[in-house]
Amino acid sequence: MISSTELKRHPTYFMDQSEPDQTTAIAAESKDQSIQTGVWESGPGVLTLEFKWSETVYILDGYAQIKNLKTGEFFTLKKDTLALFEKGTTWSWHVPWKLKKVFTIIDY
Repeated sequence: MISSTELKRHPTYFMDQSEPDQTTAIAAESKDQSIQTGVWESGPGVLTLEFKWSETVYILDGYAQIKNLKTGEFFTLKKDTLALFEKGTTWSWHVPWKLKKVFTIIDY
């Protein structure tokens, strides 16, 4: 049987409300919420994201310039790219226009 879920977007803030406008919609999650998948969108601005879980992302639209705040590693995420962010890392995300991604969080 195939099932579908209408995604309901909710405002999201990671650190404070001075961040760019963001929404998250959870499509599916495990009973204990240690695994989640969904869609996240951000308007233009700069975010500091500390990953308290491991997360894969696939960019659907837009792009972001990403910098690891500990190692200085730098790259650009753009449409049709995939990345893995490891638990315990902190990244600065510069979103010049907008960004839309599908994510899967694994929190063990």
